[in-house]
Amino acid sequence: MSAQSPVRLGVIGAGYIAGVHGTAAAAIPRDVEFVAVADANAAAAAALAERFGWAHAYGDVAEMLRTEDLDAVVIATWPSTHLELIRQCVDAGVRHILCEKPFVLTGAQAFEVWELAASSGATITEAFMYRHHPAITRIDGLLDARALGAIDHVRASFTYVNLASELGIDPKDPNRPWRFRADQGGGALYDIGAYAINACTHVAASVPTRVAAFGRPANEFGTSDKIMGLIDYANGVVGMIEASEISDSTQELQISAELGTLYLPFSWTIYDETEITIRRSVPTSHRDNERIFRTIDDRLAVPRSNAFQDQLLNVAEVVRGASAPRVSLAETVVNTFTMEALAASLLAREEVDVAVPSAVAEAFLGASQARATV
Repeated sequence: MSAQSPVRLGVIGAGYIAGVHGTAAAAIPRDVEFVAVADANAAAAAALAERFGWAHAYGDVAEMLRTEDLDAVVIATWPSTHLELIRQCVDAGVRHILCEKPFVLTGAQAFEVWELAASSGATITEAFMYRHHPAITRIDGLLDARALGAIDHVRASFTYVNLASELGIDPKDPNRPWRFRADQGGGALYDIGAYAINACTHVAASVPTRVAAFGRPANEFGTSDKIMGLIDYANGVVGMIEASEISDSTQELQISAELGTLYLPFSWTIYDETEITIRRSVPTSHRDNERIFRTIDDRLAVPRSNAFQDQLLNVAEVVRGASAPRVSLAETVVNTFTMEALAASLLAREEVDVAVPSAVAEAFLGASQARATV
């Protein structure tokens, strides 16, 4: 690969999200190009390749990895397969991997990937596309400049109605979609709650110590379709996550801090322009005799951008050695241990400690401190 040629990508999985990546790549052909797709369903792989004009389709992952000269691989399969596919890619010599969320299903699995990356030199990144959008970049700049002062708490919400009945999904069907199967990583926490956890941890820039979760552990599909959680961070920040598959759609991020409250109304699947609002109260309002809380709003426009395209551009920069991944592997491991603890808390109906390995915690904190001093 020359500095001028597009980064050559292969994708594992030929489902919906692989198509989203394909559409994103098609808009930035000078930077990235998918040259191959592999799926156990060879017909699905062939159909996806034909749709986007990709050169090769495979019914076997090993064959694609053995045959193609790839700069990076995107893993776009259901979560329960991610760990084995990451192992397979690394063993085949792939050194850049973008893996869809949720990354893996347990903290132990995430730590295994951490050790695998360390021993192989591979760069393995969780695909949180929202982190690449200019809105999040703008928020990062505000936080790093201490524009909001000390952060008190973060609320991250991702909800929608899954319409399982309208889609005709049968709880007894062993081949139902992965989002309706607990053994494959389905349910509100692992699917959409992953975004909320990531946002809280990223903003808090601290390691979680304990969690408490509330909601419904299992529905007719055996998955949890509603979880509300509290995350207590070592630096005193509290994270509040809302993830539900039975509530009207929300994608809100709220950062409450000493000097104001920041709102991003649509945070995770960002394809368009948006607006950040910072609401600041008049300093003396809490002493008014009538207890009227007056506020002043700052509105910050963010230009149109497609987060999936932004994510692939970051992949290209990482492959070329021009940039680091926006989402570090240490952060992903921290998030996975947090997610596992929230799942345990929901089942046990009690607080659960989060036990992040010390090496991972140190790496995450080091990266967070470096970001804040840039």
